[in-house]
Amino acid sequence: MYELSVAFKYLLPRWRQLSVSIISLISIVVIALVVWLIVVFFSVTHGLEKTWIQKLVAVTAPVRVIPNSHYYKSYYYLIDGISSASNYSLKNLAEKLQASSADPYDPEYDEEVPKGWLPLVKNTDGEPKDIVKEAFASVQTLKNVDALSAHAYEIAYADLTLNLQSQPDNAISQPSYVTTLEPSNPALSIAMIKGADLAAYPKDGILLPKLYKDSGARIGDKGWLAYQAPTATAVQEQRLPITVAGFYDPGILPMGGKFILAPPAITSTIRAAQTMDDGYPTNGIAVTFEDPRLADDIKLQIQQELEKRGIGQYWTVESYRDFPPTRDLLQQLKSERTLYSLIASIVIVVACSNIVSLLIILVNDKKEEIGILRAMGASVLSITLIFGLCGSVMGALGSFIGISLALFTLANIQHLVNFISAVQGHELLNPIFYGDQLPTHVSNDALFFVLVATAAVSTVAGIVPAIKACIMQPSQLLRTE
Repeated sequence: MYELSVAFKYLLPRWRQLSVSIISLISIVVIALVVWLIVVFFSVTHGLEKTWIQKLVAVTAPVRVIPNSHYYKSYYYLIDGISSASNYSLKNLAEKLQASSADPYDPEYDEEVPKGWLPLVKNTDGEPKDIVKEAFASVQTLKNVDALSAHAYEIAYADLTLNLQSQPDNAISQPSYVTTLEPSNPALSIAMIKGADLAAYPKDGILLPKLYKDSGARIGDKGWLAYQAPTATAVQEQRLPITVAGFYDPGILPMGGKFILAPPAITSTIRAAQTMDDGYPTNGIAVTFEDPRLADDIKLQIQQELEKRGIGQYWTVESYRDFPPTRDLLQQLKSERTLYSLIASIVIVVACSNIVSLLIILVNDKKEEIGILRAMGASVLSITLIFGLCGSVMGALGSFIGISLALFTLANIQHLVNFISAVQGHELLNPIFYGDQLPTHVSNDALFFVLVATAAVSTVAGIVPAIKACIMQPSQLLRTE
């Protein structure tokens, strides 16, 4: 260690070696700038993607268990349509969950079961297997998942008409999708815009996309949801009164401006009047939990549990990455993240290439010192460590400066965005996609990436001149011209 410290002291650039000092300074500055840019860029993009996903699952849930065509063709589902005990009406998942029997059919009073239905699944004891209750039980078997819950969701179609308190002479009319509002969803608190009060309107309170707020809607505005329902004589328009309880940010959800979050009673009433379509997941089980990153793992566990219970053929399990409206967009974001990581790696390699030039110059300028050290018994490993350490120290110093600048930039990034917006005369980043404020938290993945990449590349950059120094014999190094 003493030998190393003495050697390192000799290899430090002096003021008289101005060219070496300048190259050293430039190398550190370039590394710092690259690290600063990568940390800021990745922190903002990772933060935006995380926020987008949290807003997405606030509407759709991170995992959904959806009945497929086998379910809709099964005896279990179709039997309610010919059973007097079910009032001859097909039931949704919420109603199935509350039903007292999995098989309400009474052969004495009900008509004959048509052919072609998938047979009723039975337990080992011969009793009918309740497919919906078994599916909910499959979710409940998951362990060590924070804030795990499951609820039946529905999606219906209705026309929203909203009377504006701020503009008494105007009203908003918009065709909309109405989906089940589930207050227990942890992501909902992130998507909801400050000021929402669901408790004040427990029966008719709805959450509207923030576009309505921008159009003049306010909390407390009243209106109705209109839908077509069959009556004894004809199909007539029915209206359900609603009150605006708040607003939410749909993020990058396509058609996000048309999704209304409503209490289950409203959604079920509207959907009951509409034809159930097994071609689109308008009814299913929404599985919500704290961390959306666990979605794929939880999806796999649920699939395995459904298969174990013998009902896997009736259900399709999707994570938010599989949802048709957002699947392509999320895949594109993943591809872009991979591309940006590759570009960042190349930029780091280019930034650290200056270290090679610097250390080669040091080797040439310090030939005599290296020769003396070798003659005094310094090992090849010691010389290699000297230059490797020089490269690592320069990389570490550049990383420290760059990370410090990145932390300062992230803490004040909104001021920077506002300044640029004011200079160019319009918004730099569209709030519809990026929100009202950019993420300010540094990404741990970005920090890990730059620290590991910079340290590795800087060390490798120091090996090249180290090899050159090691292959030179002391007699050659000490020979004078």
